[in-house]
Amino acid sequence: MEAGSAERNSLTENYRLPIQNYFIGWQCRVRELALRNEEGRPNGGMQPQIALKNGEVVFPAATLLIMPDHPDQTIRQFRFMALKTQDPKERYTKALQLLAAKFYQNAEDFSGGMSGIFSRSSEEVEELEKHQYCVMTFDYQQQVFKIPCHVCESPKNESVYEFTYWHNYLFNPNLSPEVKVLHFEPDWDKTVSDPTPI
Repeated sequence: MEAGSAERNSLTENYRLPIQNYFIGWQCRVRELALRNEEGRPNGGMQPQIALKNGEVVFPAATLLIMPDHPDQTIRQFRFMALKTQDPKERYTKALQLLAAKFYQNAEDFSGGMSGIFSRSSEEVEELEKHQYCVMTFDYQQQVFKIPCHVCESPKNESVYEFTYWHNYLFNPNLSPEVKVLHFEPDWDKTVSDPTPI
């Protein structure tokens, strides 16, 4: 490896807290496991409890995606697969193959931002948007994370919306185009885990 490349990698790593790397690595492993062994069905590691800052639980288990830092190429692949065939089984199979192959292999491709699809008429979503802040609790396979997050709606045609919508459409062909995508940005300084990063 060239010295300049090593320095760039070092600089990138310096912007991440150990708990951030720990969570992202855990998320990648949990998602690979679901794709390879559970036919892509969401497991508890993808479905945190979401509560307001005052502790009021608004979603006992919300299925979320972890956003890649550079999603544009993946969005194009998702859209192409979604529009190429009308057969939902073929879409599902192709999506599983794409994601299981190598999508989650490199934790450095992610910074930990998350997104999810929600109903536009949801009172719980209104509460989240009003407060613009929440606390997620992941509790799965003897690993717990409590992650405070800033939350906002992602507008249509932005990458967070596009990635989230097309990903979900591949697994759910009945998905309405009139959904709301929420974007969650973790506050890593206030994140805690049990066990903690070694």
